[in-house]
Amino acid sequence: MKTERTPRIGRQRGVVLFIALIVMVAMSLAAIALIRSVDTTNILIGNLAFRQASILPANIAIEQAAAALFADAAIGGVPAIADTTADLPAENYYAKWQNSDDARGIPLQLQTKSAWTLPKQLDATDNTNASVAPTTVRYVIERMCIDVGPAKAGICDMMPPKQNPGTTVHDDSVATLNPIPFYRVTVRVDGPQNTASFLQAMLR
Repeated sequence: MKTERTPRIGRQRGVVLFIALIVMVAMSLAAIALIRSVDTTNILIGNLAFRQASILPANIAIEQAAAALFADAAIGGVPAIADTTADLPAENYYAKWQNSDDARGIPLQLQTKSAWTLPKQLDATDNTNASVAPTTVRYVIERMCIDVGPAKAGICDMMPPKQNPGTTVHDDSVATLNPIPFYRVTVRVDGPQNTASFLQAMLR
């Protein structure tokens, strides 16, 4: 009489399970890296969007500064800063450089929110949408001189104004125009999510 022998079951070594675990760990690390990459990209895109959104309010501030300084930019032809040789805090104007710039070239008044003491600022918030965080625009105008008083060479950064080099038929001389000082406008735009953008322009 024949008896059938059942084959012995080989001992499981677990090699496949070990490899599967390694693959799963590698895939988990790759997924985490992908998520972090996407998050970083979203943050960069958001920062660029906030930066682009701050350009228009900053330009408005520069236009206001130009209108306060120059008659040809002011409404009605009368600039708000009638005497540029003296400080005018009501227009955020200093008749001399404040010598308080940080490493970025930002004056003390605009380096932090708490440092701001001047009265004039712009509110660029869309009041029709309550969910939009406020956007505040602050700016400082500085005459690029080391002292108040009349602008003159040696104490002011000056440049001759543009003029026509041509002459009249009966006059070979060219009119000489007095040099005029530079005015530096520094703008800080505080937007949503505690973002802060800075812009500087030199006017003359």
